[in-house]
Amino acid sequence: MRRILLIAAVLFMGVAAWAQDNSHRIGLGAGVSYHFAGNAVLFWEYETHYHNAWEVFAEGQMSLPQNGQQFGDVARRWGLGAAYKPCIYRARNRYGSARFGASFGASPSDFQAALLAGWQQSYVLRGGWQFYWQAGASVTLPKWKGLFHAGAGIGIKMPVRIR
Repeated sequence: MRRILLIAAVLFMGVAAWAQDNSHRIGLGAGVSYHFAGNAVLFWEYETHYHNAWEVFAEGQMSLPQNGQQFGDVARRWGLGAAYKPCIYRARNRYGSARFGASFGASPSDFQAALLAGWQQSYVLRGGWQFYWQAGASVTLPKWKGLFHAGAGIGIKMPVRIR
C-alpha cells in the first residue's frame, strides 16, 4: 500500500509541475494611450518556464476625435508584432512581467514601426483563465501623432490546449 501511495504522490507532483509550463493562451485587450488614442489587441502567448512568455500580436489603433472631428477624419494604424515577457515578480495567483517588443504596421498614409517597453501584471483565475493590466511606452517611427506614446490597457487571456 505504501508503494502505491508513493507512486501516486510522485505522479501527482509531476502532473502539477508540468501544468504550469509550456502553456498557450489567446488573449484580447483594449486600452488608451497618450495623444488621445484607443487601441485593441488580439494575441497568442506561449509561456515557457517560470512564467516567462513570448507573445505574437495584431493590433489596431485609432486616435479619438477632438475639437469637433468626426470619426472618419481621425488617424488609424494597424500592426503586427512580437514581445518577450520575462517574469520579474511571482506571488500566489499573480505574477508581473516586463514586456519588450517591436511592431510593424501601416497607417493609411505611411509605414509604421515601433519599439515597445512596459509592465504586465497578470492574475490567474479558475480554469487557467487570466485577467491582466499593462502599462508601457513606445517609440514610433516615423512619427505617428508624436514620437513617444505612453498608455495602459486591460484584457483577458484564455487557455488553449494543444496536443
